[in-house]
Amino acid sequence: MSTNTEARISLLERDVADLRTWSLEQSKVSVAILAALGDLQKGQEELRKGQEELRAEVGGLREGQEALRKDQEGLRAEVGGLREELHAEIRELRKDLYTEARSLRGEIGGVRSEVGGLRNELGGVKEELKEIRGDLGAVKRSAGNLESSMKRVEGDVAEVKAGHIELRNLVAGMVR
Repeated sequence: MSTNTEARISLLERDVADLRTWSLEQSKVSVAILAALGDLQKGQEELRKGQEELRAEVGGLREGQEALRKDQEGLRAEVGGLREELHAEIRELRKDLYTEARSLRGEIGGVRSEVGGLRNELGGVKEELKEIRGDLGAVKRSAGNLESSMKRVEGDVAEVKAGHIELRNLVAGMVR
């Protein structure tokens, strides 16, 4: 064989050895890539399971949210109804209060009229009381005058009795 051929063969053998080395390295890389792909597939499976669980949870949450929305709408309707009832009751109470206030105002007017009448009567009673006091003063003076007249009359009666006794004694003395 010629040197040229031997050089080529040697070159080819070196190239084949390099290719085998590269092929082994590539095999190792491929094994590592396949292992990584396996790990990625496992991770992807776990992510899918997690995603499915999350979807299930999100679905449950959406159902819960829908239920809450329905409950909230029901509560809003109920609150609105209660609000209307409350406003109606407030209007009714105001109406009753205004009616009662008007009635009381009328009664107060009647009471004021009665008080005015009583004041007028009291004024008349005061006038009568003044007249009675004046009359009482006159009666007291008359009673005082009557007492002094009675004392005078008693004195006169005593004098008449004394005169009568003297006269009787004189008549008795004359008859004897």
